This record gives sequence, C-alpha cells and structure tokens, in this order.
Amino acid sequence: MSSSTEILYCFKHDEKKCPLARTMLSKKDLKDLRKGAGRFPSDKRTVLLLAGLTALVILSIAGFSFLVTAGDGKNLTPNERRLLPVGTQAPDFSAQTIDGGNVSLGDAGGKEEATMLVLFASWCPHCNKEAPIINELEDQYDNLRVMMLGIDSRDDSAKVREFVDRYGIEGPAAYEPSLGSIYQATGYPTIYVIDGNRDIVAAHSGEVPRGVLEGWILDALGEGE
Repeated sequence: MSSSTEILYCFKHDEKKCPLARTMLSKKDLKDLRKGAGRFPSDKRTVLLLAGLTALVILSIAGFSFLVTAGDGKNLTPNERRLLPVGTQAPDFSAQTIDGGNVSLGDAGGKEEATMLVLFASWCPHCNKEAPIINELEDQYDNLRVMMLGIDSRDDSAKVREFVDRYGIEGPAAYEPSLGSIYQATGYPTIYVIDGNRDIVAAHSGEVPRGVLEGWILDALGEGE
C-alpha cells in the first residue's frame, strides 16, 4: 500500500488516527481528502496534495533522525540492560591473544590507565562502523588500552586478526567466546570502559558516538567534567 493510499485509508476508517495530517492541512485540504477517501484519488489536486503531505512526513522523519544522530551524541542513554552494572568491579580474565601470548585485565598499567573492552563479531556491521573510531581514540589517548575480544561462534582467531589489522587497532586482541557470558554481552558490539581500579565506568550494547566514548574514557582517567 502506497503512502497516499494509506493516508486515504486512515481518513476513511478512522480520521482520529491522523493527527499529523489534521494539524498540517487546511480545512479545505481536509475536505478534499475526505471526499477522496471513498475512491482512488484521481483528482489532480488530491493527488498533488497527498504527494506533498507524504513528502512532508518523510522529511519530518528524516529531520528527526538527523537530530538524534547528529553532533557528538553526548545525550546518549547507555543501553546497559543485563550488562554488568556500572560501579562494580570488572571480572578479571586471562585469554590467549591472536599473537600467541596471554592477556588479562589485571595487566593494566595501574590507576593512570583506562581500559576499553570491545566484545564483537567480525561480520557485525555496527562493529565495522565503529572500529575506525576506536582506532582513532586508541591513537589519541596514550593511557587508553583497547582490548578487542572476539566472542561470536562464527569467528575464530584468524578472523579476529583480519578485523583488527583492517582497522589498524593495535591493542591486545583475542578470540575467547567464553567472555561473552562472563561479561553478559547482549549484542554486538558490547563495550565496557574500565578505570585503573577495575571499576566499570560505562557499559553499553550497540554503537556509541565518538563524543560519548571520549567522555567515558576521560571519566575512567579521572579527567571528566
């Protein structure tokens, strides 16, 4: 069903469900729409009116989406549902890296260092979209340690290596699916920002705007507002 037909259907069956249209249109326009509600809108004025209304609605939705995603995203509400609570201690772990070594959360360089854990899947579009931002932040903050942790069953160490190499992420990387349950990952990517005391400063499932990530990093380093 086209947008124009949907609008006519709305007016024909329940006009009260069309508040957006009622507030945007003049009384004459509404009258024309009511007349056209019982038949296909062959009248040229009605067709143009419906086309204009459809375009206006689409532009309104697009504008709202832009406002939500534009800027630094500092008003993002973290998606913390079912994740480890902020303010609690992050569980320590030991995992074999893609280079054959070992890495643990306890390897952090003390209270002056923050750690970002990124639990991800190599095929995940959101993970791929966010990876360049993570790379930039890793380069920007010398006292930030990024740990890329592949946890998806369709991945393996080779795919994790290919992912971090593609985006130039230099921090420790490992393929360790068991960390998904330990850190209660609910989606990809799941991100934790942890301070030097191993306290969780931020937890989020999904993409995070750069400005929000920076704020969390600064909080973990004790430099936040």
